[in-house]
Amino acid sequence: MFKKLGALLVALLVLSVALAACSSGPAPTGNITLWHSWKESEIPALNEVIAAFQAKYPEVTFDVLYVPFDDLRGKYETAVATGGGPTVLIGAADWGPALYDAELIADVSDLAKSGFLKTINAAALGAVQYKDALIGLPQTIKGVVMFRNKQIVPTAPATLDDLLKLHSAAPKGDVYNTDLEAGFFFSAAHLNGIGGKLMEANGDPAFSSAKGVEWAQMLATFGKTGLGEYYTDNDVNLFKAGKAGIIIDGSWNMTGLAEAIGAANLAIDPWPTTSGGHLSGYVQTENIYLSANALDAAETAGWAFMEFFLGKDAQTTLVKAGHIPAIAGVEVADPLMEQTVKAFERGTAFPVIPEMGAYWESMDNALKSILNEGADPAATLKTASDNITAKIKEIRAGQ
Repeated sequence: MFKKLGALLVALLVLSVALAACSSGPAPTGNITLWHSWKESEIPALNEVIAAFQAKYPEVTFDVLYVPFDDLRGKYETAVATGGGPTVLIGAADWGPALYDAELIADVSDLAKSGFLKTINAAALGAVQYKDALIGLPQTIKGVVMFRNKQIVPTAPATLDDLLKLHSAAPKGDVYNTDLEAGFFFSAAHLNGIGGKLMEANGDPAFSSAKGVEWAQMLATFGKTGLGEYYTDNDVNLFKAGKAGIIIDGSWNMTGLAEAIGAANLAIDPWPTTSGGHLSGYVQTENIYLSANALDAAETAGWAFMEFFLGKDAQTTLVKAGHIPAIAGVEVADPLMEQTVKAFERGTAFPVIPEMGAYWESMDNALKSILNEGADPAATLKTASDNITAKIKEIRAGQ
């Protein structure tokens, strides 16, 4: 009997420890102040998410303030620097590093559980990882994708070779299979996709490499073997006119392209695979940040809301506002948005660190020299790397 009683006590002890481990801590209470710059059409979805959160946590109240986008960052910086401001801010991804460096937003690494983070699109999560900190959460995503007119190209190219075969095929009259964009913003992520990288984690150049040369040569092929563009609207215009079957462009043009050729004829395909990985596109985010002034109960409530915002129910609600979910497993009724979410699984985080500002001019000049003038890729990329390194030193000296 004593043995049975002892075994029961041990079992109860194990159960109590397990329950304690599963506990999420005290329920959030108090007031959450939220600042945002969302459009009027997005407000109903935001209100619905807030109402659902309050239904779960009735002890939490909200003060929500709309601030015009052009004023939001400055107002936030001034308020938080003087001890005020909101608990939570919804704002642009490229604000994050500067706000974190100024100690105006919190590192939420210790609050976020690994299982929760695994639900978030990897590229989107990369946009909020900075200096070994998690400086916010990506609440919606957008980015570069591959659009296809199914009437012109019935089957999606599964590999780069498939894409290049389509690209090099002669046009049928004035209808082209593909018109491929090689502009730096639209093509840079291909480098990451094939196993290279544009920059190190600290922003230093990393593209002057064998993979960098492979990337540049691939982009040169776009223009040599078929119709190619470099920051023009020709590809989009041809696609809308039913004269191009595949283009590379931003997800923000999805609605316009669907209206032009018919939603039933439009597809957004997964990036084709290559021998070293796959093509890719930059993924950009809008983020939700926790104020550095949110402490104790305010921190608990603010983080609970942020975590709720990235949950399936809230992300499903935000789809109504046209937001592409940042997490996996959200049921999306619109097949084009569903395809976009799938395509972003092979996306690359857009660098939002200050050092990115050093890249644009030098990389544009390098790519134009390689693509238009036949310059040697290795030498040209080395020169660009040296120029960017010098500019980065200037950026860091001014910080």
